[in-house]
Amino acid sequence: MKKYQIFILITLMFVTVLTFYPVLSAGFVNLDDKGLVTDNWKIRSLSPANLQALLFKPHVKLYHPLVNLSYAIEYRLFGYDPYFYHADNLILHLLSVLFVFFIFFRLTKNNFTVSVITALLFACHPMHVEPVAWVSGRKDTLYAFFFLGSWLMYLKSYSYKGKRHTYAILASLILFLCACLSKTMAVTLPAVLILSDWLYGVKFEKKALLRYVPFILAAAVFALSTYMLYYTPNQKSNLTAYTLSVNFVSAHFNVLFYIIKFIIPVKLSALYPYFYDVNANPPPYILYSPALLYGIAVLIMYTLKKTKSVFFGFVFFIVTILPVINIFPTGVASVADRYTYIPFLGFGYIAAAAIFYLLGVFRKTIFKTVLISAVSAVFVIMCFTAHSRAEKWINTMTLFDDIIKNYPGGVARAYADRGIAFIEINRIKDAEKDLEMALYLEANNNVALYTLGTIRLSQKKHNDALYLFSLLPSDDYNLEGAYMLTAQIYYERNQKEKAFFVINHAIKRYPNVFSLYDTLAMFYIYDKNYDKAIENIEKSKRLYPGNINSYIHLAQIYDILGKYTFIEKEYRDGISNCAGKRELLYKLGEFYFVFKDYYKAKEIFLKIVKNNPDDYKSFDYLGNLESLAGNYKKALYYYTLAVSVNNSYSSSYFHRSAAHLNLKNYEQSAADARKALSLGYSMPHNYFEDIKNKTELYYN
Repeated sequence: MKKYQIFILITLMFVTVLTFYPVLSAGFVNLDDKGLVTDNWKIRSLSPANLQALLFKPHVKLYHPLVNLSYAIEYRLFGYDPYFYHADNLILHLLSVLFVFFIFFRLTKNNFTVSVITALLFACHPMHVEPVAWVSGRKDTLYAFFFLGSWLMYLKSYSYKGKRHTYAILASLILFLCACLSKTMAVTLPAVLILSDWLYGVKFEKKALLRYVPFILAAAVFALSTYMLYYTPNQKSNLTAYTLSVNFVSAHFNVLFYIIKFIIPVKLSALYPYFYDVNANPPPYILYSPALLYGIAVLIMYTLKKTKSVFFGFVFFIVTILPVINIFPTGVASVADRYTYIPFLGFGYIAAAAIFYLLGVFRKTIFKTVLISAVSAVFVIMCFTAHSRAEKWINTMTLFDDIIKNYPGGVARAYADRGIAFIEINRIKDAEKDLEMALYLEANNNVALYTLGTIRLSQKKHNDALYLFSLLPSDDYNLEGAYMLTAQIYYERNQKEKAFFVINHAIKRYPNVFSLYDTLAMFYIYDKNYDKAIENIEKSKRLYPGNINSYIHLAQIYDILGKYTFIEKEYRDGISNCAGKRELLYKLGEFYFVFKDYYKAKEIFLKIVKNNPDDYKSFDYLGNLESLAGNYKKALYYYTLAVSVNNSYSSSYFHRSAAHLNLKNYEQSAADARKALSLGYSMPHNYFEDIKNKTELYYN
């Protein structure tokens, strides 16, 4: 490559970063980010037991272990700082842009112009904002990274012979498996490889065809397993000949929707309304869509007489979009921007090839200048539109306000999820309005039913809560939570038999949900049946060793039973298995302090403050430990650190007062005592009188 070409590629990267820069200021949003990231217990520990669950167990009916692993690594390094999750998405996108360039540079046999335009359209098309700007879009950015890497490695194998060729194919296969382990949409790669060979002019000889076999077998396994995993028996029974035929017809309209959005990317949305009532017959524009799409396909076929480019691009789009055109529904959305992340490469290549062709036709004429100006203007508008779109993902409110603005009264889930966001900022009335609107638009909206039920529960309207929970579909993912809350309602009402029946029924239905065993254990603790409580907490621990509460509750039970040696073991096991070690370390430090093992207690609290210099309670404990040892000056140091971190922590003011008193700093002691009293600390009887007496004795 020439120096100016390298400069253009660097510029492309810079433009991409500028386009997506707003995402680095974005937070998590109430659109799957909770279920996949912030409430996903699997990512909070990299212990061997948790890694096993992370890599081998499905999550929310989907199997994408490498996505979970990427979140787990980020959590280990950065906690829940959204900046790094968004930054990693952007980095994956930038790498994919480079892969796209080099893929088409090889496919077009070193046509730089076509390759860089295709890469630019992939990099900055407004429809591609969603997977990059959305933390939960990691499924798409990660699968695309491996998908494109596999494709590029396969194309590189053209240049190799013998063992190097075999190694390149093997590397491509491994990357393909990684893509499938990130998102099953990657199963289309074998068809893409065959299509690439056709475009490049590779001869389809019998022996050479064997290289496709492992790719096709892997794709078949992942496609079938996803179908078996995603669809419940109830959903499978709903896939009748009629519904499949309606879905098949509707799928043509979905394809046309994407074609239009590639050309005119306006009114983009994180969620789109359904195009028609799925319980009614499809309207004419749906029924006529197959004829229009097949008409376009016929025109595409005619282009084969002059070029392969148009046919390749169109078929590439159809093949890669096929898994998500909703013949077999794969989610709550029939169409979504993120589904176009890889498929739009087909149209990008057609557009790039067309621009390159016209540049050749209009060589050395004013039309060439006009064409370059027009194309440049389109690209500038595209980048600005994508930048503006990225700003919509800053937080939950901006995102769902945008959906509701574009499609008012059209997307029930937008109101439901905005309702959750209102709850988080304590605007309960606004939340209720949005949730009720969601149920007005979609009577069986599971998110609205469950969330409104939790509001009614917090309002002590137990009957309303129970009614809303009872409306949840029998295969809904919120059902396990509804069971727990229902059982808790019955227990609070002293209807213990019902409470135990509900929670045991939930465990029978969801035997791998650790929180159900925790709930049952709590009921046994309330009933002082500690053996049964221990048994269920141990079951919960086996399912999820990273649950802090399991270790704390077991330690509390052993404290009640007087089995003190077991308490230390539980806290230490928890520290080994849990990501959130700070709370367990603090509990262990308290345990040592109570049982007067001051050396170990000091060791623990020093460890806490070393990693958490804002932990004022640990500083207070360190001060107490120094006071017990008679080191009052050092105790003053720790108490002062505690109040400097939290100047409203009354205990540290009182303890510092006592240290000053022992050092005969009577004025400082009195000042700290008054401060502790003003903050609500319950002072010992005659404490101020004691300070006064000691002061008088000292000065007399």
